[in-house]
Amino acid sequence: MPDNPRTYDYIIAGAGAAGLSLLCYLLEQEPLRNKRILLLDRDAKQSNDRTWCFWQTEDSPFESCLKSKWSALYFHSPTFSKLLDIRPYQYKMLDSLAFYQHCLGLLKKHPNVEFRQEDIVRVEPNGVVHGKQGVYQAQYVFNSAFFQIKKLPKKHYMVQHFKGIFIKTPQLVFNPSEPTLMDFRVEQHHDCRFMYVLPTNAHEALVEYTGFSETELPQEAYDQELKAYLRDFLHLTEYQITHEESGIIPMTDAPFPKKLSERVINIGTAGGATKASTGYTFSFIQRQCSAIARNLVQGKEPLAGQGAGFNKFGLYDSIFLRVLLEKKQEPRQVFHDLFSKLPAPLILKFLNEETSFWEDFRIMNAVEKSIFLPAALKESLHV
Repeated sequence: MPDNPRTYDYIIAGAGAAGLSLLCYLLEQEPLRNKRILLLDRDAKQSNDRTWCFWQTEDSPFESCLKSKWSALYFHSPTFSKLLDIRPYQYKMLDSLAFYQHCLGLLKKHPNVEFRQEDIVRVEPNGVVHGKQGVYQAQYVFNSAFFQIKKLPKKHYMVQHFKGIFIKTPQLVFNPSEPTLMDFRVEQHHDCRFMYVLPTNAHEALVEYTGFSETELPQEAYDQELKAYLRDFLHLTEYQITHEESGIIPMTDAPFPKKLSERVINIGTAGGATKASTGYTFSFIQRQCSAIARNLVQGKEPLAGQGAGFNKFGLYDSIFLRVLLEKKQEPRQVFHDLFSKLPAPLILKFLNEETSFWEDFRIMNAVEKSIFLPAALKESLHV
C-alpha cells in the first residue's frame, strides 16, 4: 500500500461519456451527494472533440447539451429511399463540449467533488489508482480509462470506423428537419459503408463517412469518399469545413469484464456498454450508470442485478457480426430489408434492446433467412 494516498468514497477514472454520466447520476441521488468523489482524466475537457448520437422516447438528462434532435430520418439504399417517421423516438445529437461544461459545472455546486487533470498509470484491484502526479484510493473505482479486447476463439471482431466533417455552405442547402441516418448509395468496396448527414440549420451539417469492417481505412480514403459524396449526392462545390472528428469503436462479441475486482468496476466501453452489432454506446452508458447509482443508494454492490440471465440480444449481435464477416450477402442489403419492410420505430426499439420475442420475430422475418438461419445455427453450436 502506498504511503498516505488521498482517500475518497468514489474515484471515476476517465472523464468521457461514461465517467461524466456516472458523476451526474451519482449527484442526482440525495444520499450520495455528500460522498467524496474524485474525477481523473488526462484531458481538461475544454474542447468539442466528439459528437454522440442516440435515440430515445423520453427526455435525456442532457437535453440542454443537445445540438439538434429529429423525429424523422432518411434512409437510402440503391433501390429504396424514404423519410421515415421514428416517433415516439427522437434521434438526438449531443455536443461534447456542452456536455463537458454541463457535467463539470456541477463541481461548483458540490465542493466534495474534485476534478484532477492527471495521467492515470494503473488501477490496482484494491481500489488504489496511480497517477503521474499522485496516488489515490477509494471504496470503489469506476474505470473507463483502461480496457483490453482479448482475442478469443469463436468470437467475432470488427470495428466501426468513421470520419465526420462539419461543413458550412454559403447557400441554403439543408432541410434541418430531414437528416439522413444511413445512405448506402455510396460504393461499398466489399464492406459495409454509409453516410450520415445531420443538418443543424439550412447552412450547416455534420457529414460523416462510416464503415463496419475488420480494420479502419487510410486517412485519405475517408477524405476522398467525403469529397465525392458532397459533390455527387449533395451537389456541393462551395463549402467550408469548420470541424473534423474521427474514431474507431470496437464491434465484438468478445466479453468485456464488468469489473476488475470487487472494488474496481468497469463502465462505458470498458464495461461492455458498446453494442457489438452497431457500435452505439451512449444510450447503454445511461442505463449502466443510472443502475449503478441506484444500487449504491440501496446499499447494494454497484453491479447488482446487471447481466443476469440469458442475453438474447448478445446472441443476435453475434449472428449479425457473423453475417457481416462471412459476406455471403452484401451487408447493405440487410439494412435495406429492415428499413424497407418494417416500421422504423420497431427497428430502433430492437437496436435499443427493448423488444419482445414477438417483435424480435418480426425483425428476423424481414431479413434473408437463407443467410441468417445458417449463421444462427453456427452460433448456437459455437462453430
